[in-house]
Amino acid sequence: MPVRKNHLGAALIACALLLLLPHVALAADSLGEPALSEAQCAIVEDSAGNVLYSKNADTQMPMASITKVMTAMVALDAGMDLDTPCRIYATDLGPDSQTAGFTESDTPTLRELLRVMLVYSANDAAVNVAMNVAGSEEAFVELMNEKAQELGMTSTHFENPHGLDESGHYSTVSDLALMGRVALSEYPFVAATVHTRSVTVSIGGTQKTFYSTDELLGTYKGIRGIKTGYVEGSAAFLGACQRDGVELFTCVLGAQTSLGRFTDTVSLLDWAYENYEMRSVAKRSWVVGVRPYAYNFAVSCVVTPTDDEGAVVWPDGGDLSYSTTMLRRDLLVDDGQPVGSSVWTQGGRLAGSVHYTAHATLDDIPRVNVFTLPLYGYAA
Repeated sequence: MPVRKNHLGAALIACALLLLLPHVALAADSLGEPALSEAQCAIVEDSAGNVLYSKNADTQMPMASITKVMTAMVALDAGMDLDTPCRIYATDLGPDSQTAGFTESDTPTLRELLRVMLVYSANDAAVNVAMNVAGSEEAFVELMNEKAQELGMTSTHFENPHGLDESGHYSTVSDLALMGRVALSEYPFVAATVHTRSVTVSIGGTQKTFYSTDELLGTYKGIRGIKTGYVEGSAAFLGACQRDGVELFTCVLGAQTSLGRFTDTVSLLDWAYENYEMRSVAKRSWVVGVRPYAYNFAVSCVVTPTDDEGAVVWPDGGDLSYSTTMLRRDLLVDDGQPVGSSVWTQGGRLAGSVHYTAHATLDDIPRVNVFTLPLYGYAA
């Protein structure tokens, strides 16, 4: 829709906001950095990919079993029915490799293989996912690298579907955080599975239960997964957490111990949740305009925010600002009709949004809020 900008209105509304909410246009003060004990590389981002803190974000390191998140995405992209029985191929992954113990007589479904792979981090499940989807590990790994390039993971390269240490198999915390955001936002199966505490499958004719390797599940408020990893001397964790409407993604690589990867993840999350501020930018009680009602000229429609809304403000994130688009004032509207929206940003990052709705009323029109001043733009 074409938008006409009203620069005078922009100036007026900005001034009014400064009077009513004098802190809106100010960046929050920094409260220091998270205390990390072991991680050589670390990152915490918001759901839009804005980096809130990082340490050696682009240093390439073994990603270990975090690899299996990409394995799951590539398998799901293939479009196979998740309830398809899969053939089990015998494979030797070494004496120290974590496996579920599938035998060639087993016929687990692709769903079961993926769940055991993501929850318990079973390497034999990962190999058999690759074999059943692409016919060979080599062909499947090609698909993994193609997917990484498609996502913009430019510092990542895969050599296998399970993450066991191998020359040329590496990534960065920046790339892995990106992968985590895509996995949880675009792959509901992955999002549900990595939040599962255990999975039970039939192996060798016996029902076996495998428990999650994610020790934060059920112990840290809001944790959503997503994947652990460990190669000798280097523990890793790709994490996601949602609390009070704020979703965060973390990744740590190169921790010396299994416990250290979780301790440092908690430090990253605690730091972020203690530093962000949720600022009110809209109330349903605010009247921001009055419009003519489409079906009765004796009735008017007041325009109000659809919901109470807040904007998420981060330390050192820049100024908080907004732009608004509304239907032209002379257009007739119906009761309950959406008539516009505002987008709040901080330093170019999406911080929040507000939608406006018309409500027919016969009552006296209440005094209009400051938002009745000319807004940023009008749409035809």
